[in-house]
Amino acid sequence: MKNALNNVNGWLNGVVGLLKTVIVFFVFAGIIWNGVPNVIQGIMNLVNGFLMGGLAGLFALLVFCSFMD
Repeated sequence: MKNALNNVNGWLNGVVGLLKTVIVFFVFAGIIWNGVPNVIQGIMNLVNGFLMGGLAGLFALLVFCSFMD
């Protein structure tokens, strides 16, 4: 069971690393070229969606951020 969880954890770490790379690429592409999807605005909308939920939304945002470590 522990081996399976380590396998899933390793796979998820790879996916999260890839997503971070893609986000950084789109941020820089948005700075260089116009017309690229605005990633920064999307991230701001996501955070604002959590914060509009009050205290429960704030706790959900903290849990969400803890998974990204």
